[in-house]
Amino acid sequence: MNQYYLMIVLETVIQQKLNNFTENRFLFCGSSMKRTRASSKVKTGKEEAKDDSNKNEIEANLEDNQHHLIVQAKNLKNQKFNNISKSENKLVHSIRDPIDPPLEDAMNAEPKQKSKLNLKTLKNRNKEKNIELKPNAPPPKNKPRAVVDLKMMTEELKQLEDPPSTNWEKEICFNRLPFSFYDSPCEELAQNLLGKVLVRCLENGTILKGRIVETEGYLGVIDKASHTYQKKVTPRNMPMYMPPGTIYVYMTYGMYHCFNISSQESGAYVQIKAVEPMLGLDYMELLRNMQFEENGKEKKIIANVKSIKHYELCNSPAKICAAFDIDEDSFNEQKIYKSENLWIEYDPYIKFTTVVATHPNNDSEHGALKAWRYYVLGSSSVTERDVKSEEHAYNI
Repeated sequence: MNQYYLMIVLETVIQQKLNNFTENRFLFCGSSMKRTRASSKVKTGKEEAKDDSNKNEIEANLEDNQHHLIVQAKNLKNQKFNNISKSENKLVHSIRDPIDPPLEDAMNAEPKQKSKLNLKTLKNRNKEKNIELKPNAPPPKNKPRAVVDLKMMTEELKQLEDPPSTNWEKEICFNRLPFSFYDSPCEELAQNLLGKVLVRCLENGTILKGRIVETEGYLGVIDKASHTYQKKVTPRNMPMYMPPGTIYVYMTYGMYHCFNISSQESGAYVQIKAVEPMLGLDYMELLRNMQFEENGKEKKIIANVKSIKHYELCNSPAKICAAFDIDEDSFNEQKIYKSENLWIEYDPYIKFTTVVATHPNNDSEHGALKAWRYYVLGSSSVTERDVKSEEHAYNI
């Protein structure tokens, strides 16, 4: 019985020890597991921090490499551009003109891209200098060709022989007839004056104009009606022996003036017989209603003022001088192509003039051979018409 009791006690002790051993082992394993988890957590945090630092280092290295590549590309681009600009400078120095500004200053002052454009323009300009001139191509068939009046152009160029002296004269005398126009035979000058415009500039600045529609030529020493017939020389007819274009104003019947212009021949001249008023008609009518006072120098308006028809204002030599205020003291012996107050000019709107040639009287010795009087066909200001001669009118 004691042995049985001892066995039970031993089993109980052994069982307790086994239980204690199991509990201690279980506690030891739990604590070891806790320590393992804690160490793994610590280890994981350290690895994550290490991974983050490695990642930041990689990104920094990538950024540095990228920046380095960009800088290297820019340096390479600048080096290539500098090489190109140097070659362009050498080329431009070889082709540019000596009058051009210094190229270095222009390139420094402007962007590089603009310098390339300048180089291109310089090259094009250099090519244009070497281009040979070629005749103009014929105009298209659908477009009309411009017509140039060579005769009028030649006559206008002749004005350069005697250019106006003042700015005022240049402005108002653009179409003034030059000396070469008057340097022609008497009969030719008498015809060419038809259709031209007589211009008078008064002292107060008023401009009077009228178209010459009738002239008469005096042939000088061979013409019985001429003041220089048989080389007659007097103080009055001296302008007729002066160069062509000299104004000859004389008084007839002691009260009327006549206006004449010398021609190429010595002693020959052309008389202006009729003018169609164009500008300043009211002023012409006022001058026609004025007369000289007793001293013969000043004028005054007549008592009985008359209304004058336009075509009758200047239809005779005396009426022309009255309407244009032309007198012997003011214009005799002056050069009409130089005068600032009286001249004759072209009418740019008249392309041609229809002329009637007739003789002024029934002189059988000269009338059958020569026609001395010329007038414009259809003008109402002509002094006298010749119906038979009008059948043979011609254009000039």
